[in-house]
Amino acid sequence: MTDEALSGQSKTLVRGLSILNACAKSRRGLTLVEIAEATAMAPSTVHRLLTALEALEYLVCETDTGRWRIGVAGFRVGNAFIRSRDYVSQIRPLMVDLADVTGETVNLAILSKHQALFVSQVESTHLMRMVAALGSRVPLYASGAGKALLAALPADEQAPLIDRQAFTAVTRHTLTAKSALIRELASVRKVGCAYDREEHVMGMQCVAAPVFNEFGEVVCALSVSGPRVRVDAPTLNSHGQAVIEAAARATDVLGGVRPEYWLHG
Repeated sequence: MTDEALSGQSKTLVRGLSILNACAKSRRGLTLVEIAEATAMAPSTVHRLLTALEALEYLVCETDTGRWRIGVAGFRVGNAFIRSRDYVSQIRPLMVDLADVTGETVNLAILSKHQALFVSQVESTHLMRMVAALGSRVPLYASGAGKALLAALPADEQAPLIDRQAFTAVTRHTLTAKSALIRELASVRKVGCAYDREEHVMGMQCVAAPVFNEFGEVVCALSVSGPRVRVDAPTLNSHGQAVIEAAARATDVLGGVRPEYWLHG
């Protein structure tokens, strides 16, 4: 196979994956025109790739709306990511218990490069609730889960990630200074949980705690999130204790241990 042919196949693969990524980010699905705009590809090219992806069941088109969504094969690929992390299924029952105790949405997040990635969720039964799309990412400096993950890292791993944070104001409560984040992370290590007081979404509050493996390495963070009208300061503190206890149980379930610097600073 010539280099030119390989280059052409690689380009087709990249374009196909770009379409899958665009559709995966949309809850409602995307039309052909929207996909073309999101991927900066010609509609004719998008149509050709959509036909191939549909034949392979990676995408499916809703006949009544013309919107393209992730298909069965795409779901299998995404589900394989979850299966490769056994701790997600192991911790799931604890997430359900935590949601029952607090009445709020419980999320499980992992580190993904320099952000936090939501990979599992138990939704609150309240009509007004926090819902983060699985696969969505949030800044480490502007979220409870992100700060819990960041605080649980050893100093030599934490510092480079702090340097990569944008410190852009997501809301008027967001920490926008590196020094402020460092001070808060030191506090998180002492108290065992990280708070997000409307720092990522106005009107929403969150508290999170890390889960460790057998090597004392942070593998994920559990968080409880809800609207400020229901989760006031005393309630948020109460949820903090509940999430600390749940994270400790999750660490035990995984046969994990807390590093020496955790809860000592």
